[in-house]
Amino acid sequence: MTSIVDWAARMREMAEFVGFDQEALDLVQFSAPILLRHAEELTAAVYDHFLKFPSTAQFFLTEEGKVDEQRVERRKHTLARWLNNSIDFELDGYLPGFLLAIAVVHSHPATHRAHFGSVPSRFMIGTMSFAQTAIADLLWQEMDEPAEAARASAAWNKLLMIQLDLLMAGYVTDVPVQPPRPT
Repeated sequence: MTSIVDWAARMREMAEFVGFDQEALDLVQFSAPILLRHAEELTAAVYDHFLKFPSTAQFFLTEEGKVDEQRVERRKHTLARWLNNSIDFELDGYLPGFLLAIAVVHSHPATHRAHFGSVPSRFMIGTMSFAQTAIADLLWQEMDEPAEAARASAAWNKLLMIQLDLLMAGYVTDVPVQPPRPT
């Protein structure tokens, strides 16, 4: 039997679980101008990182084995859109569906790219780690107060973990644990 998931409710539950509250959202949005100002270099760093490793570079190569620059540019645009959606974060808004769509595209490749297979979930996890580090580094470089940079970085870490839960939901399905039956 298939169950329907209330993804916004799941996101709210994860936000509460990781301690992502209004103060954290305010810190994410306060840091937004810095990240948006550096969005192009952030997205370039992510894709440059992918292209360093054969296991991730394969998803961005042409049939001839060359980097598909158009594909990379389209993906950079999607990553920049993800950054904007993250900044505009709303628990009941557009983001849960956007993240699930990203997950499904990565876990179930289009027919014309099926020969590559799914993007392994470990690379989604690794990409979030890479993004966390890049965001933290940027905030530390750009913010005048170290304590403020640390708080903003922690807020971003919480937000990215909420997002990672939904991204992983596109790969795996939770099986509810049933209580043992009395004997």
